[in-house]
Amino acid sequence: MKYGLLASLAASVALITASPASAGKRNINTLDAPEAPCDLGLTTPDASDCAGYYTGNLINGSPTDLQNQADAIALLDGDFEFDTSTWADVEATKVLTLTGPDGNQIDFGTTLFGQTIIGAHFGNVAGPAGNVSVFWLFDFGTEGADFVTLDDIQGFSNAVLYTTGTPPVPEPGTWAMMLLGFGATGFAMRRSRRKPIQRTA
Repeated sequence: MKYGLLASLAASVALITASPASAGKRNINTLDAPEAPCDLGLTTPDASDCAGYYTGNLINGSPTDLQNQADAIALLDGDFEFDTSTWADVEATKVLTLTGPDGNQIDFGTTLFGQTIIGAHFGNVAGPAGNVSVFWLFDFGTEGADFVTLDDIQGFSNAVLYTTGTPPVPEPGTWAMMLLGFGATGFAMRRSRRKPIQRTA
């Protein structure tokens, strides 16, 4: 009995001393509510994968939340590279207001190509979850997209662009066809200038 009491006391002391160290950390593996996982269809186009919803606003520059953002992005199922040394660039992309004719577009002022990661914070996302962050993975391919549309803007707070692809480089055959086209156009214009003017009497 005495040894059981001592073991119980030691476990309690260990628990109490360990608590302050983890008190400031959010656990990104804990959803805000079991019935509220992130919604792939909240945007147009739909996301191909998402991580979240995570409690609170993880979209900020505190060291703890930067690590949480990196951990959440690592959970996304895609073939992308995200370099955490570019955090300053990520912060520079932050948008605080939605744009577009219906006020529902997340627009970073650049065309998005290929696999693209966007994070967003909602004060109260559509559905039962409140004050949450989500990380979406999109694939915009070579066509690209200028913005992402939110199908429900409820509680939108801010969004950031973590990574996107670059515009596709034309194939050598495409370049050859373009040059041929420019050459043919130039030849036709030059030839039309040389035609003598016929005068009628």
